[in-house]
Amino acid sequence: MYRVLKSKAIALIAILVVAVLAAACASAPTQEMSDARQSLQAAHDAGAEKYATENLRIAENYLKQAERELELRYFARARHDAILARSEAQKARTVAVTIHEAVAALEALDDAGRNQPQARSALQEALEAAQHGKDKSAIRLALEAKRLAEGEGAGE
Repeated sequence: MYRVLKSKAIALIAILVVAVLAAACASAPTQEMSDARQSLQAAHDAGAEKYATENLRIAENYLKQAERELELRYFARARHDAILARSEAQKARTVAVTIHEAVAALEALDDAGRNQPQARSALQEALEAAQHGKDKSAIRLALEAKRLAEGEGAGE
């Protein structure tokens, strides 16, 4: 009889553990959705619709998908897509900020009556990379354009 009670107790504990874990996994991804929305807003505020349209489009699509999954109560999928949306939005923001800084550096050269064709070329390549969603290349090239522009401005 003791063995029967012991095995029932173990089974009951196992069921409770599984239920608690399932409940934890089944909770709505409120924080992840909020983080994704805030990251998208930050990307828009940084000018991503101008400089990082592909990353922004991907982020918005992931968020829309997460919202649909949330409505269907597919919480794990919604959480996953919200995290991806946040990541893409952060990339879009970084690309936009970096390109914007390179543009400002080149505008400062223009205001000083200076020209730096290598910086302009690097900026153009950064813009093209950003259009194709190649965020790492876009950032690298924009930083190079900024460095070249600021180096030229400092030389005088």
